[in-house]
Amino acid sequence: MAAGTQALVDAGHHVRAFTRSERGAKRWKAAGVDTVVGDMADLDTLRRASEGQDALFLHVPLITDPDVDRNAYGLNALQAAKDAGIKRIVWNTGGPIMDPSSTTDPGAVLLRAMQDGGFSFLGLTPITYLENLLGPWTTAGLAQGKLLYPTPASFKMQWGAAADFGRVASHALQGHLPNEVIALGGPAALDGDDLARIAGDFLDLNLVFETMPAAEFEAQLSQLAGPAVAGMIAGMYGGIQANPDQVQPGFVADANAIETRFNLKLTPFADWLAQHRPLFSQ
Repeated sequence: MAAGTQALVDAGHHVRAFTRSERGAKRWKAAGVDTVVGDMADLDTLRRASEGQDALFLHVPLITDPDVDRNAYGLNALQAAKDAGIKRIVWNTGGPIMDPSSTTDPGAVLLRAMQDGGFSFLGLTPITYLENLLGPWTTAGLAQGKLLYPTPASFKMQWGAAADFGRVASHALQGHLPNEVIALGGPAALDGDDLARIAGDFLDLNLVFETMPAAEFEAQLSQLAGPAVAGMIAGMYGGIQANPDQVQPGFVADANAIETRFNLKLTPFADWLAQHRPLFSQ
């Protein structure tokens, strides 16, 4: 969630970034951001990162390698926050909480821990990220006039910019945190044909949307995220391709309610493209 963190910095917050990447830490430090390098499995390092802070912007990955204890990551972060006296949390859930009573879903476990721990929180569930379009599965097809993604052409999603999570967090932390979880995406529900039209206009290309087979997407993602993570994500897209009408309601939300509630405008796809122009021009 580097873009979300940067949005908090841009809004004037004093941010301490926690990252396990030395490369990421170097970049944050160069930007004048206080940085702690560590792993969320290490409670002591999380405590050091939490000291002196008054709020937590938390993201725990929903999909990780099978040997990673995802529940421990989130619970460690909450324990460190509690030890530091932090009571206010904005939390990117990483994905939908399908069963709030689950003892294995990290989102459900973390939600109950926040409720039971006396925290004031706002959970933000991403519908889908525009940043997913920066992958090789998308960019490689542009030269052939194709916008490739593993969803049906008519399947609508509210594609959200990662930076908007930081922007919403910034506004939320200035007021009352409602102890609830809400879906966050972009300002409009776009299908594949919409994406191709908007991207084509911006890039001055005649683009046609084409549904990428889930297996092909998995093979490419595996090179970046490893076979276990790629398999889980590709399985989700395979489910969308198999039952688009059944799962469609979970990929749209009331953007107007979000914008009114937090007094901001969510980032349109065309604006996001402009912000990432160098990546597409390459």
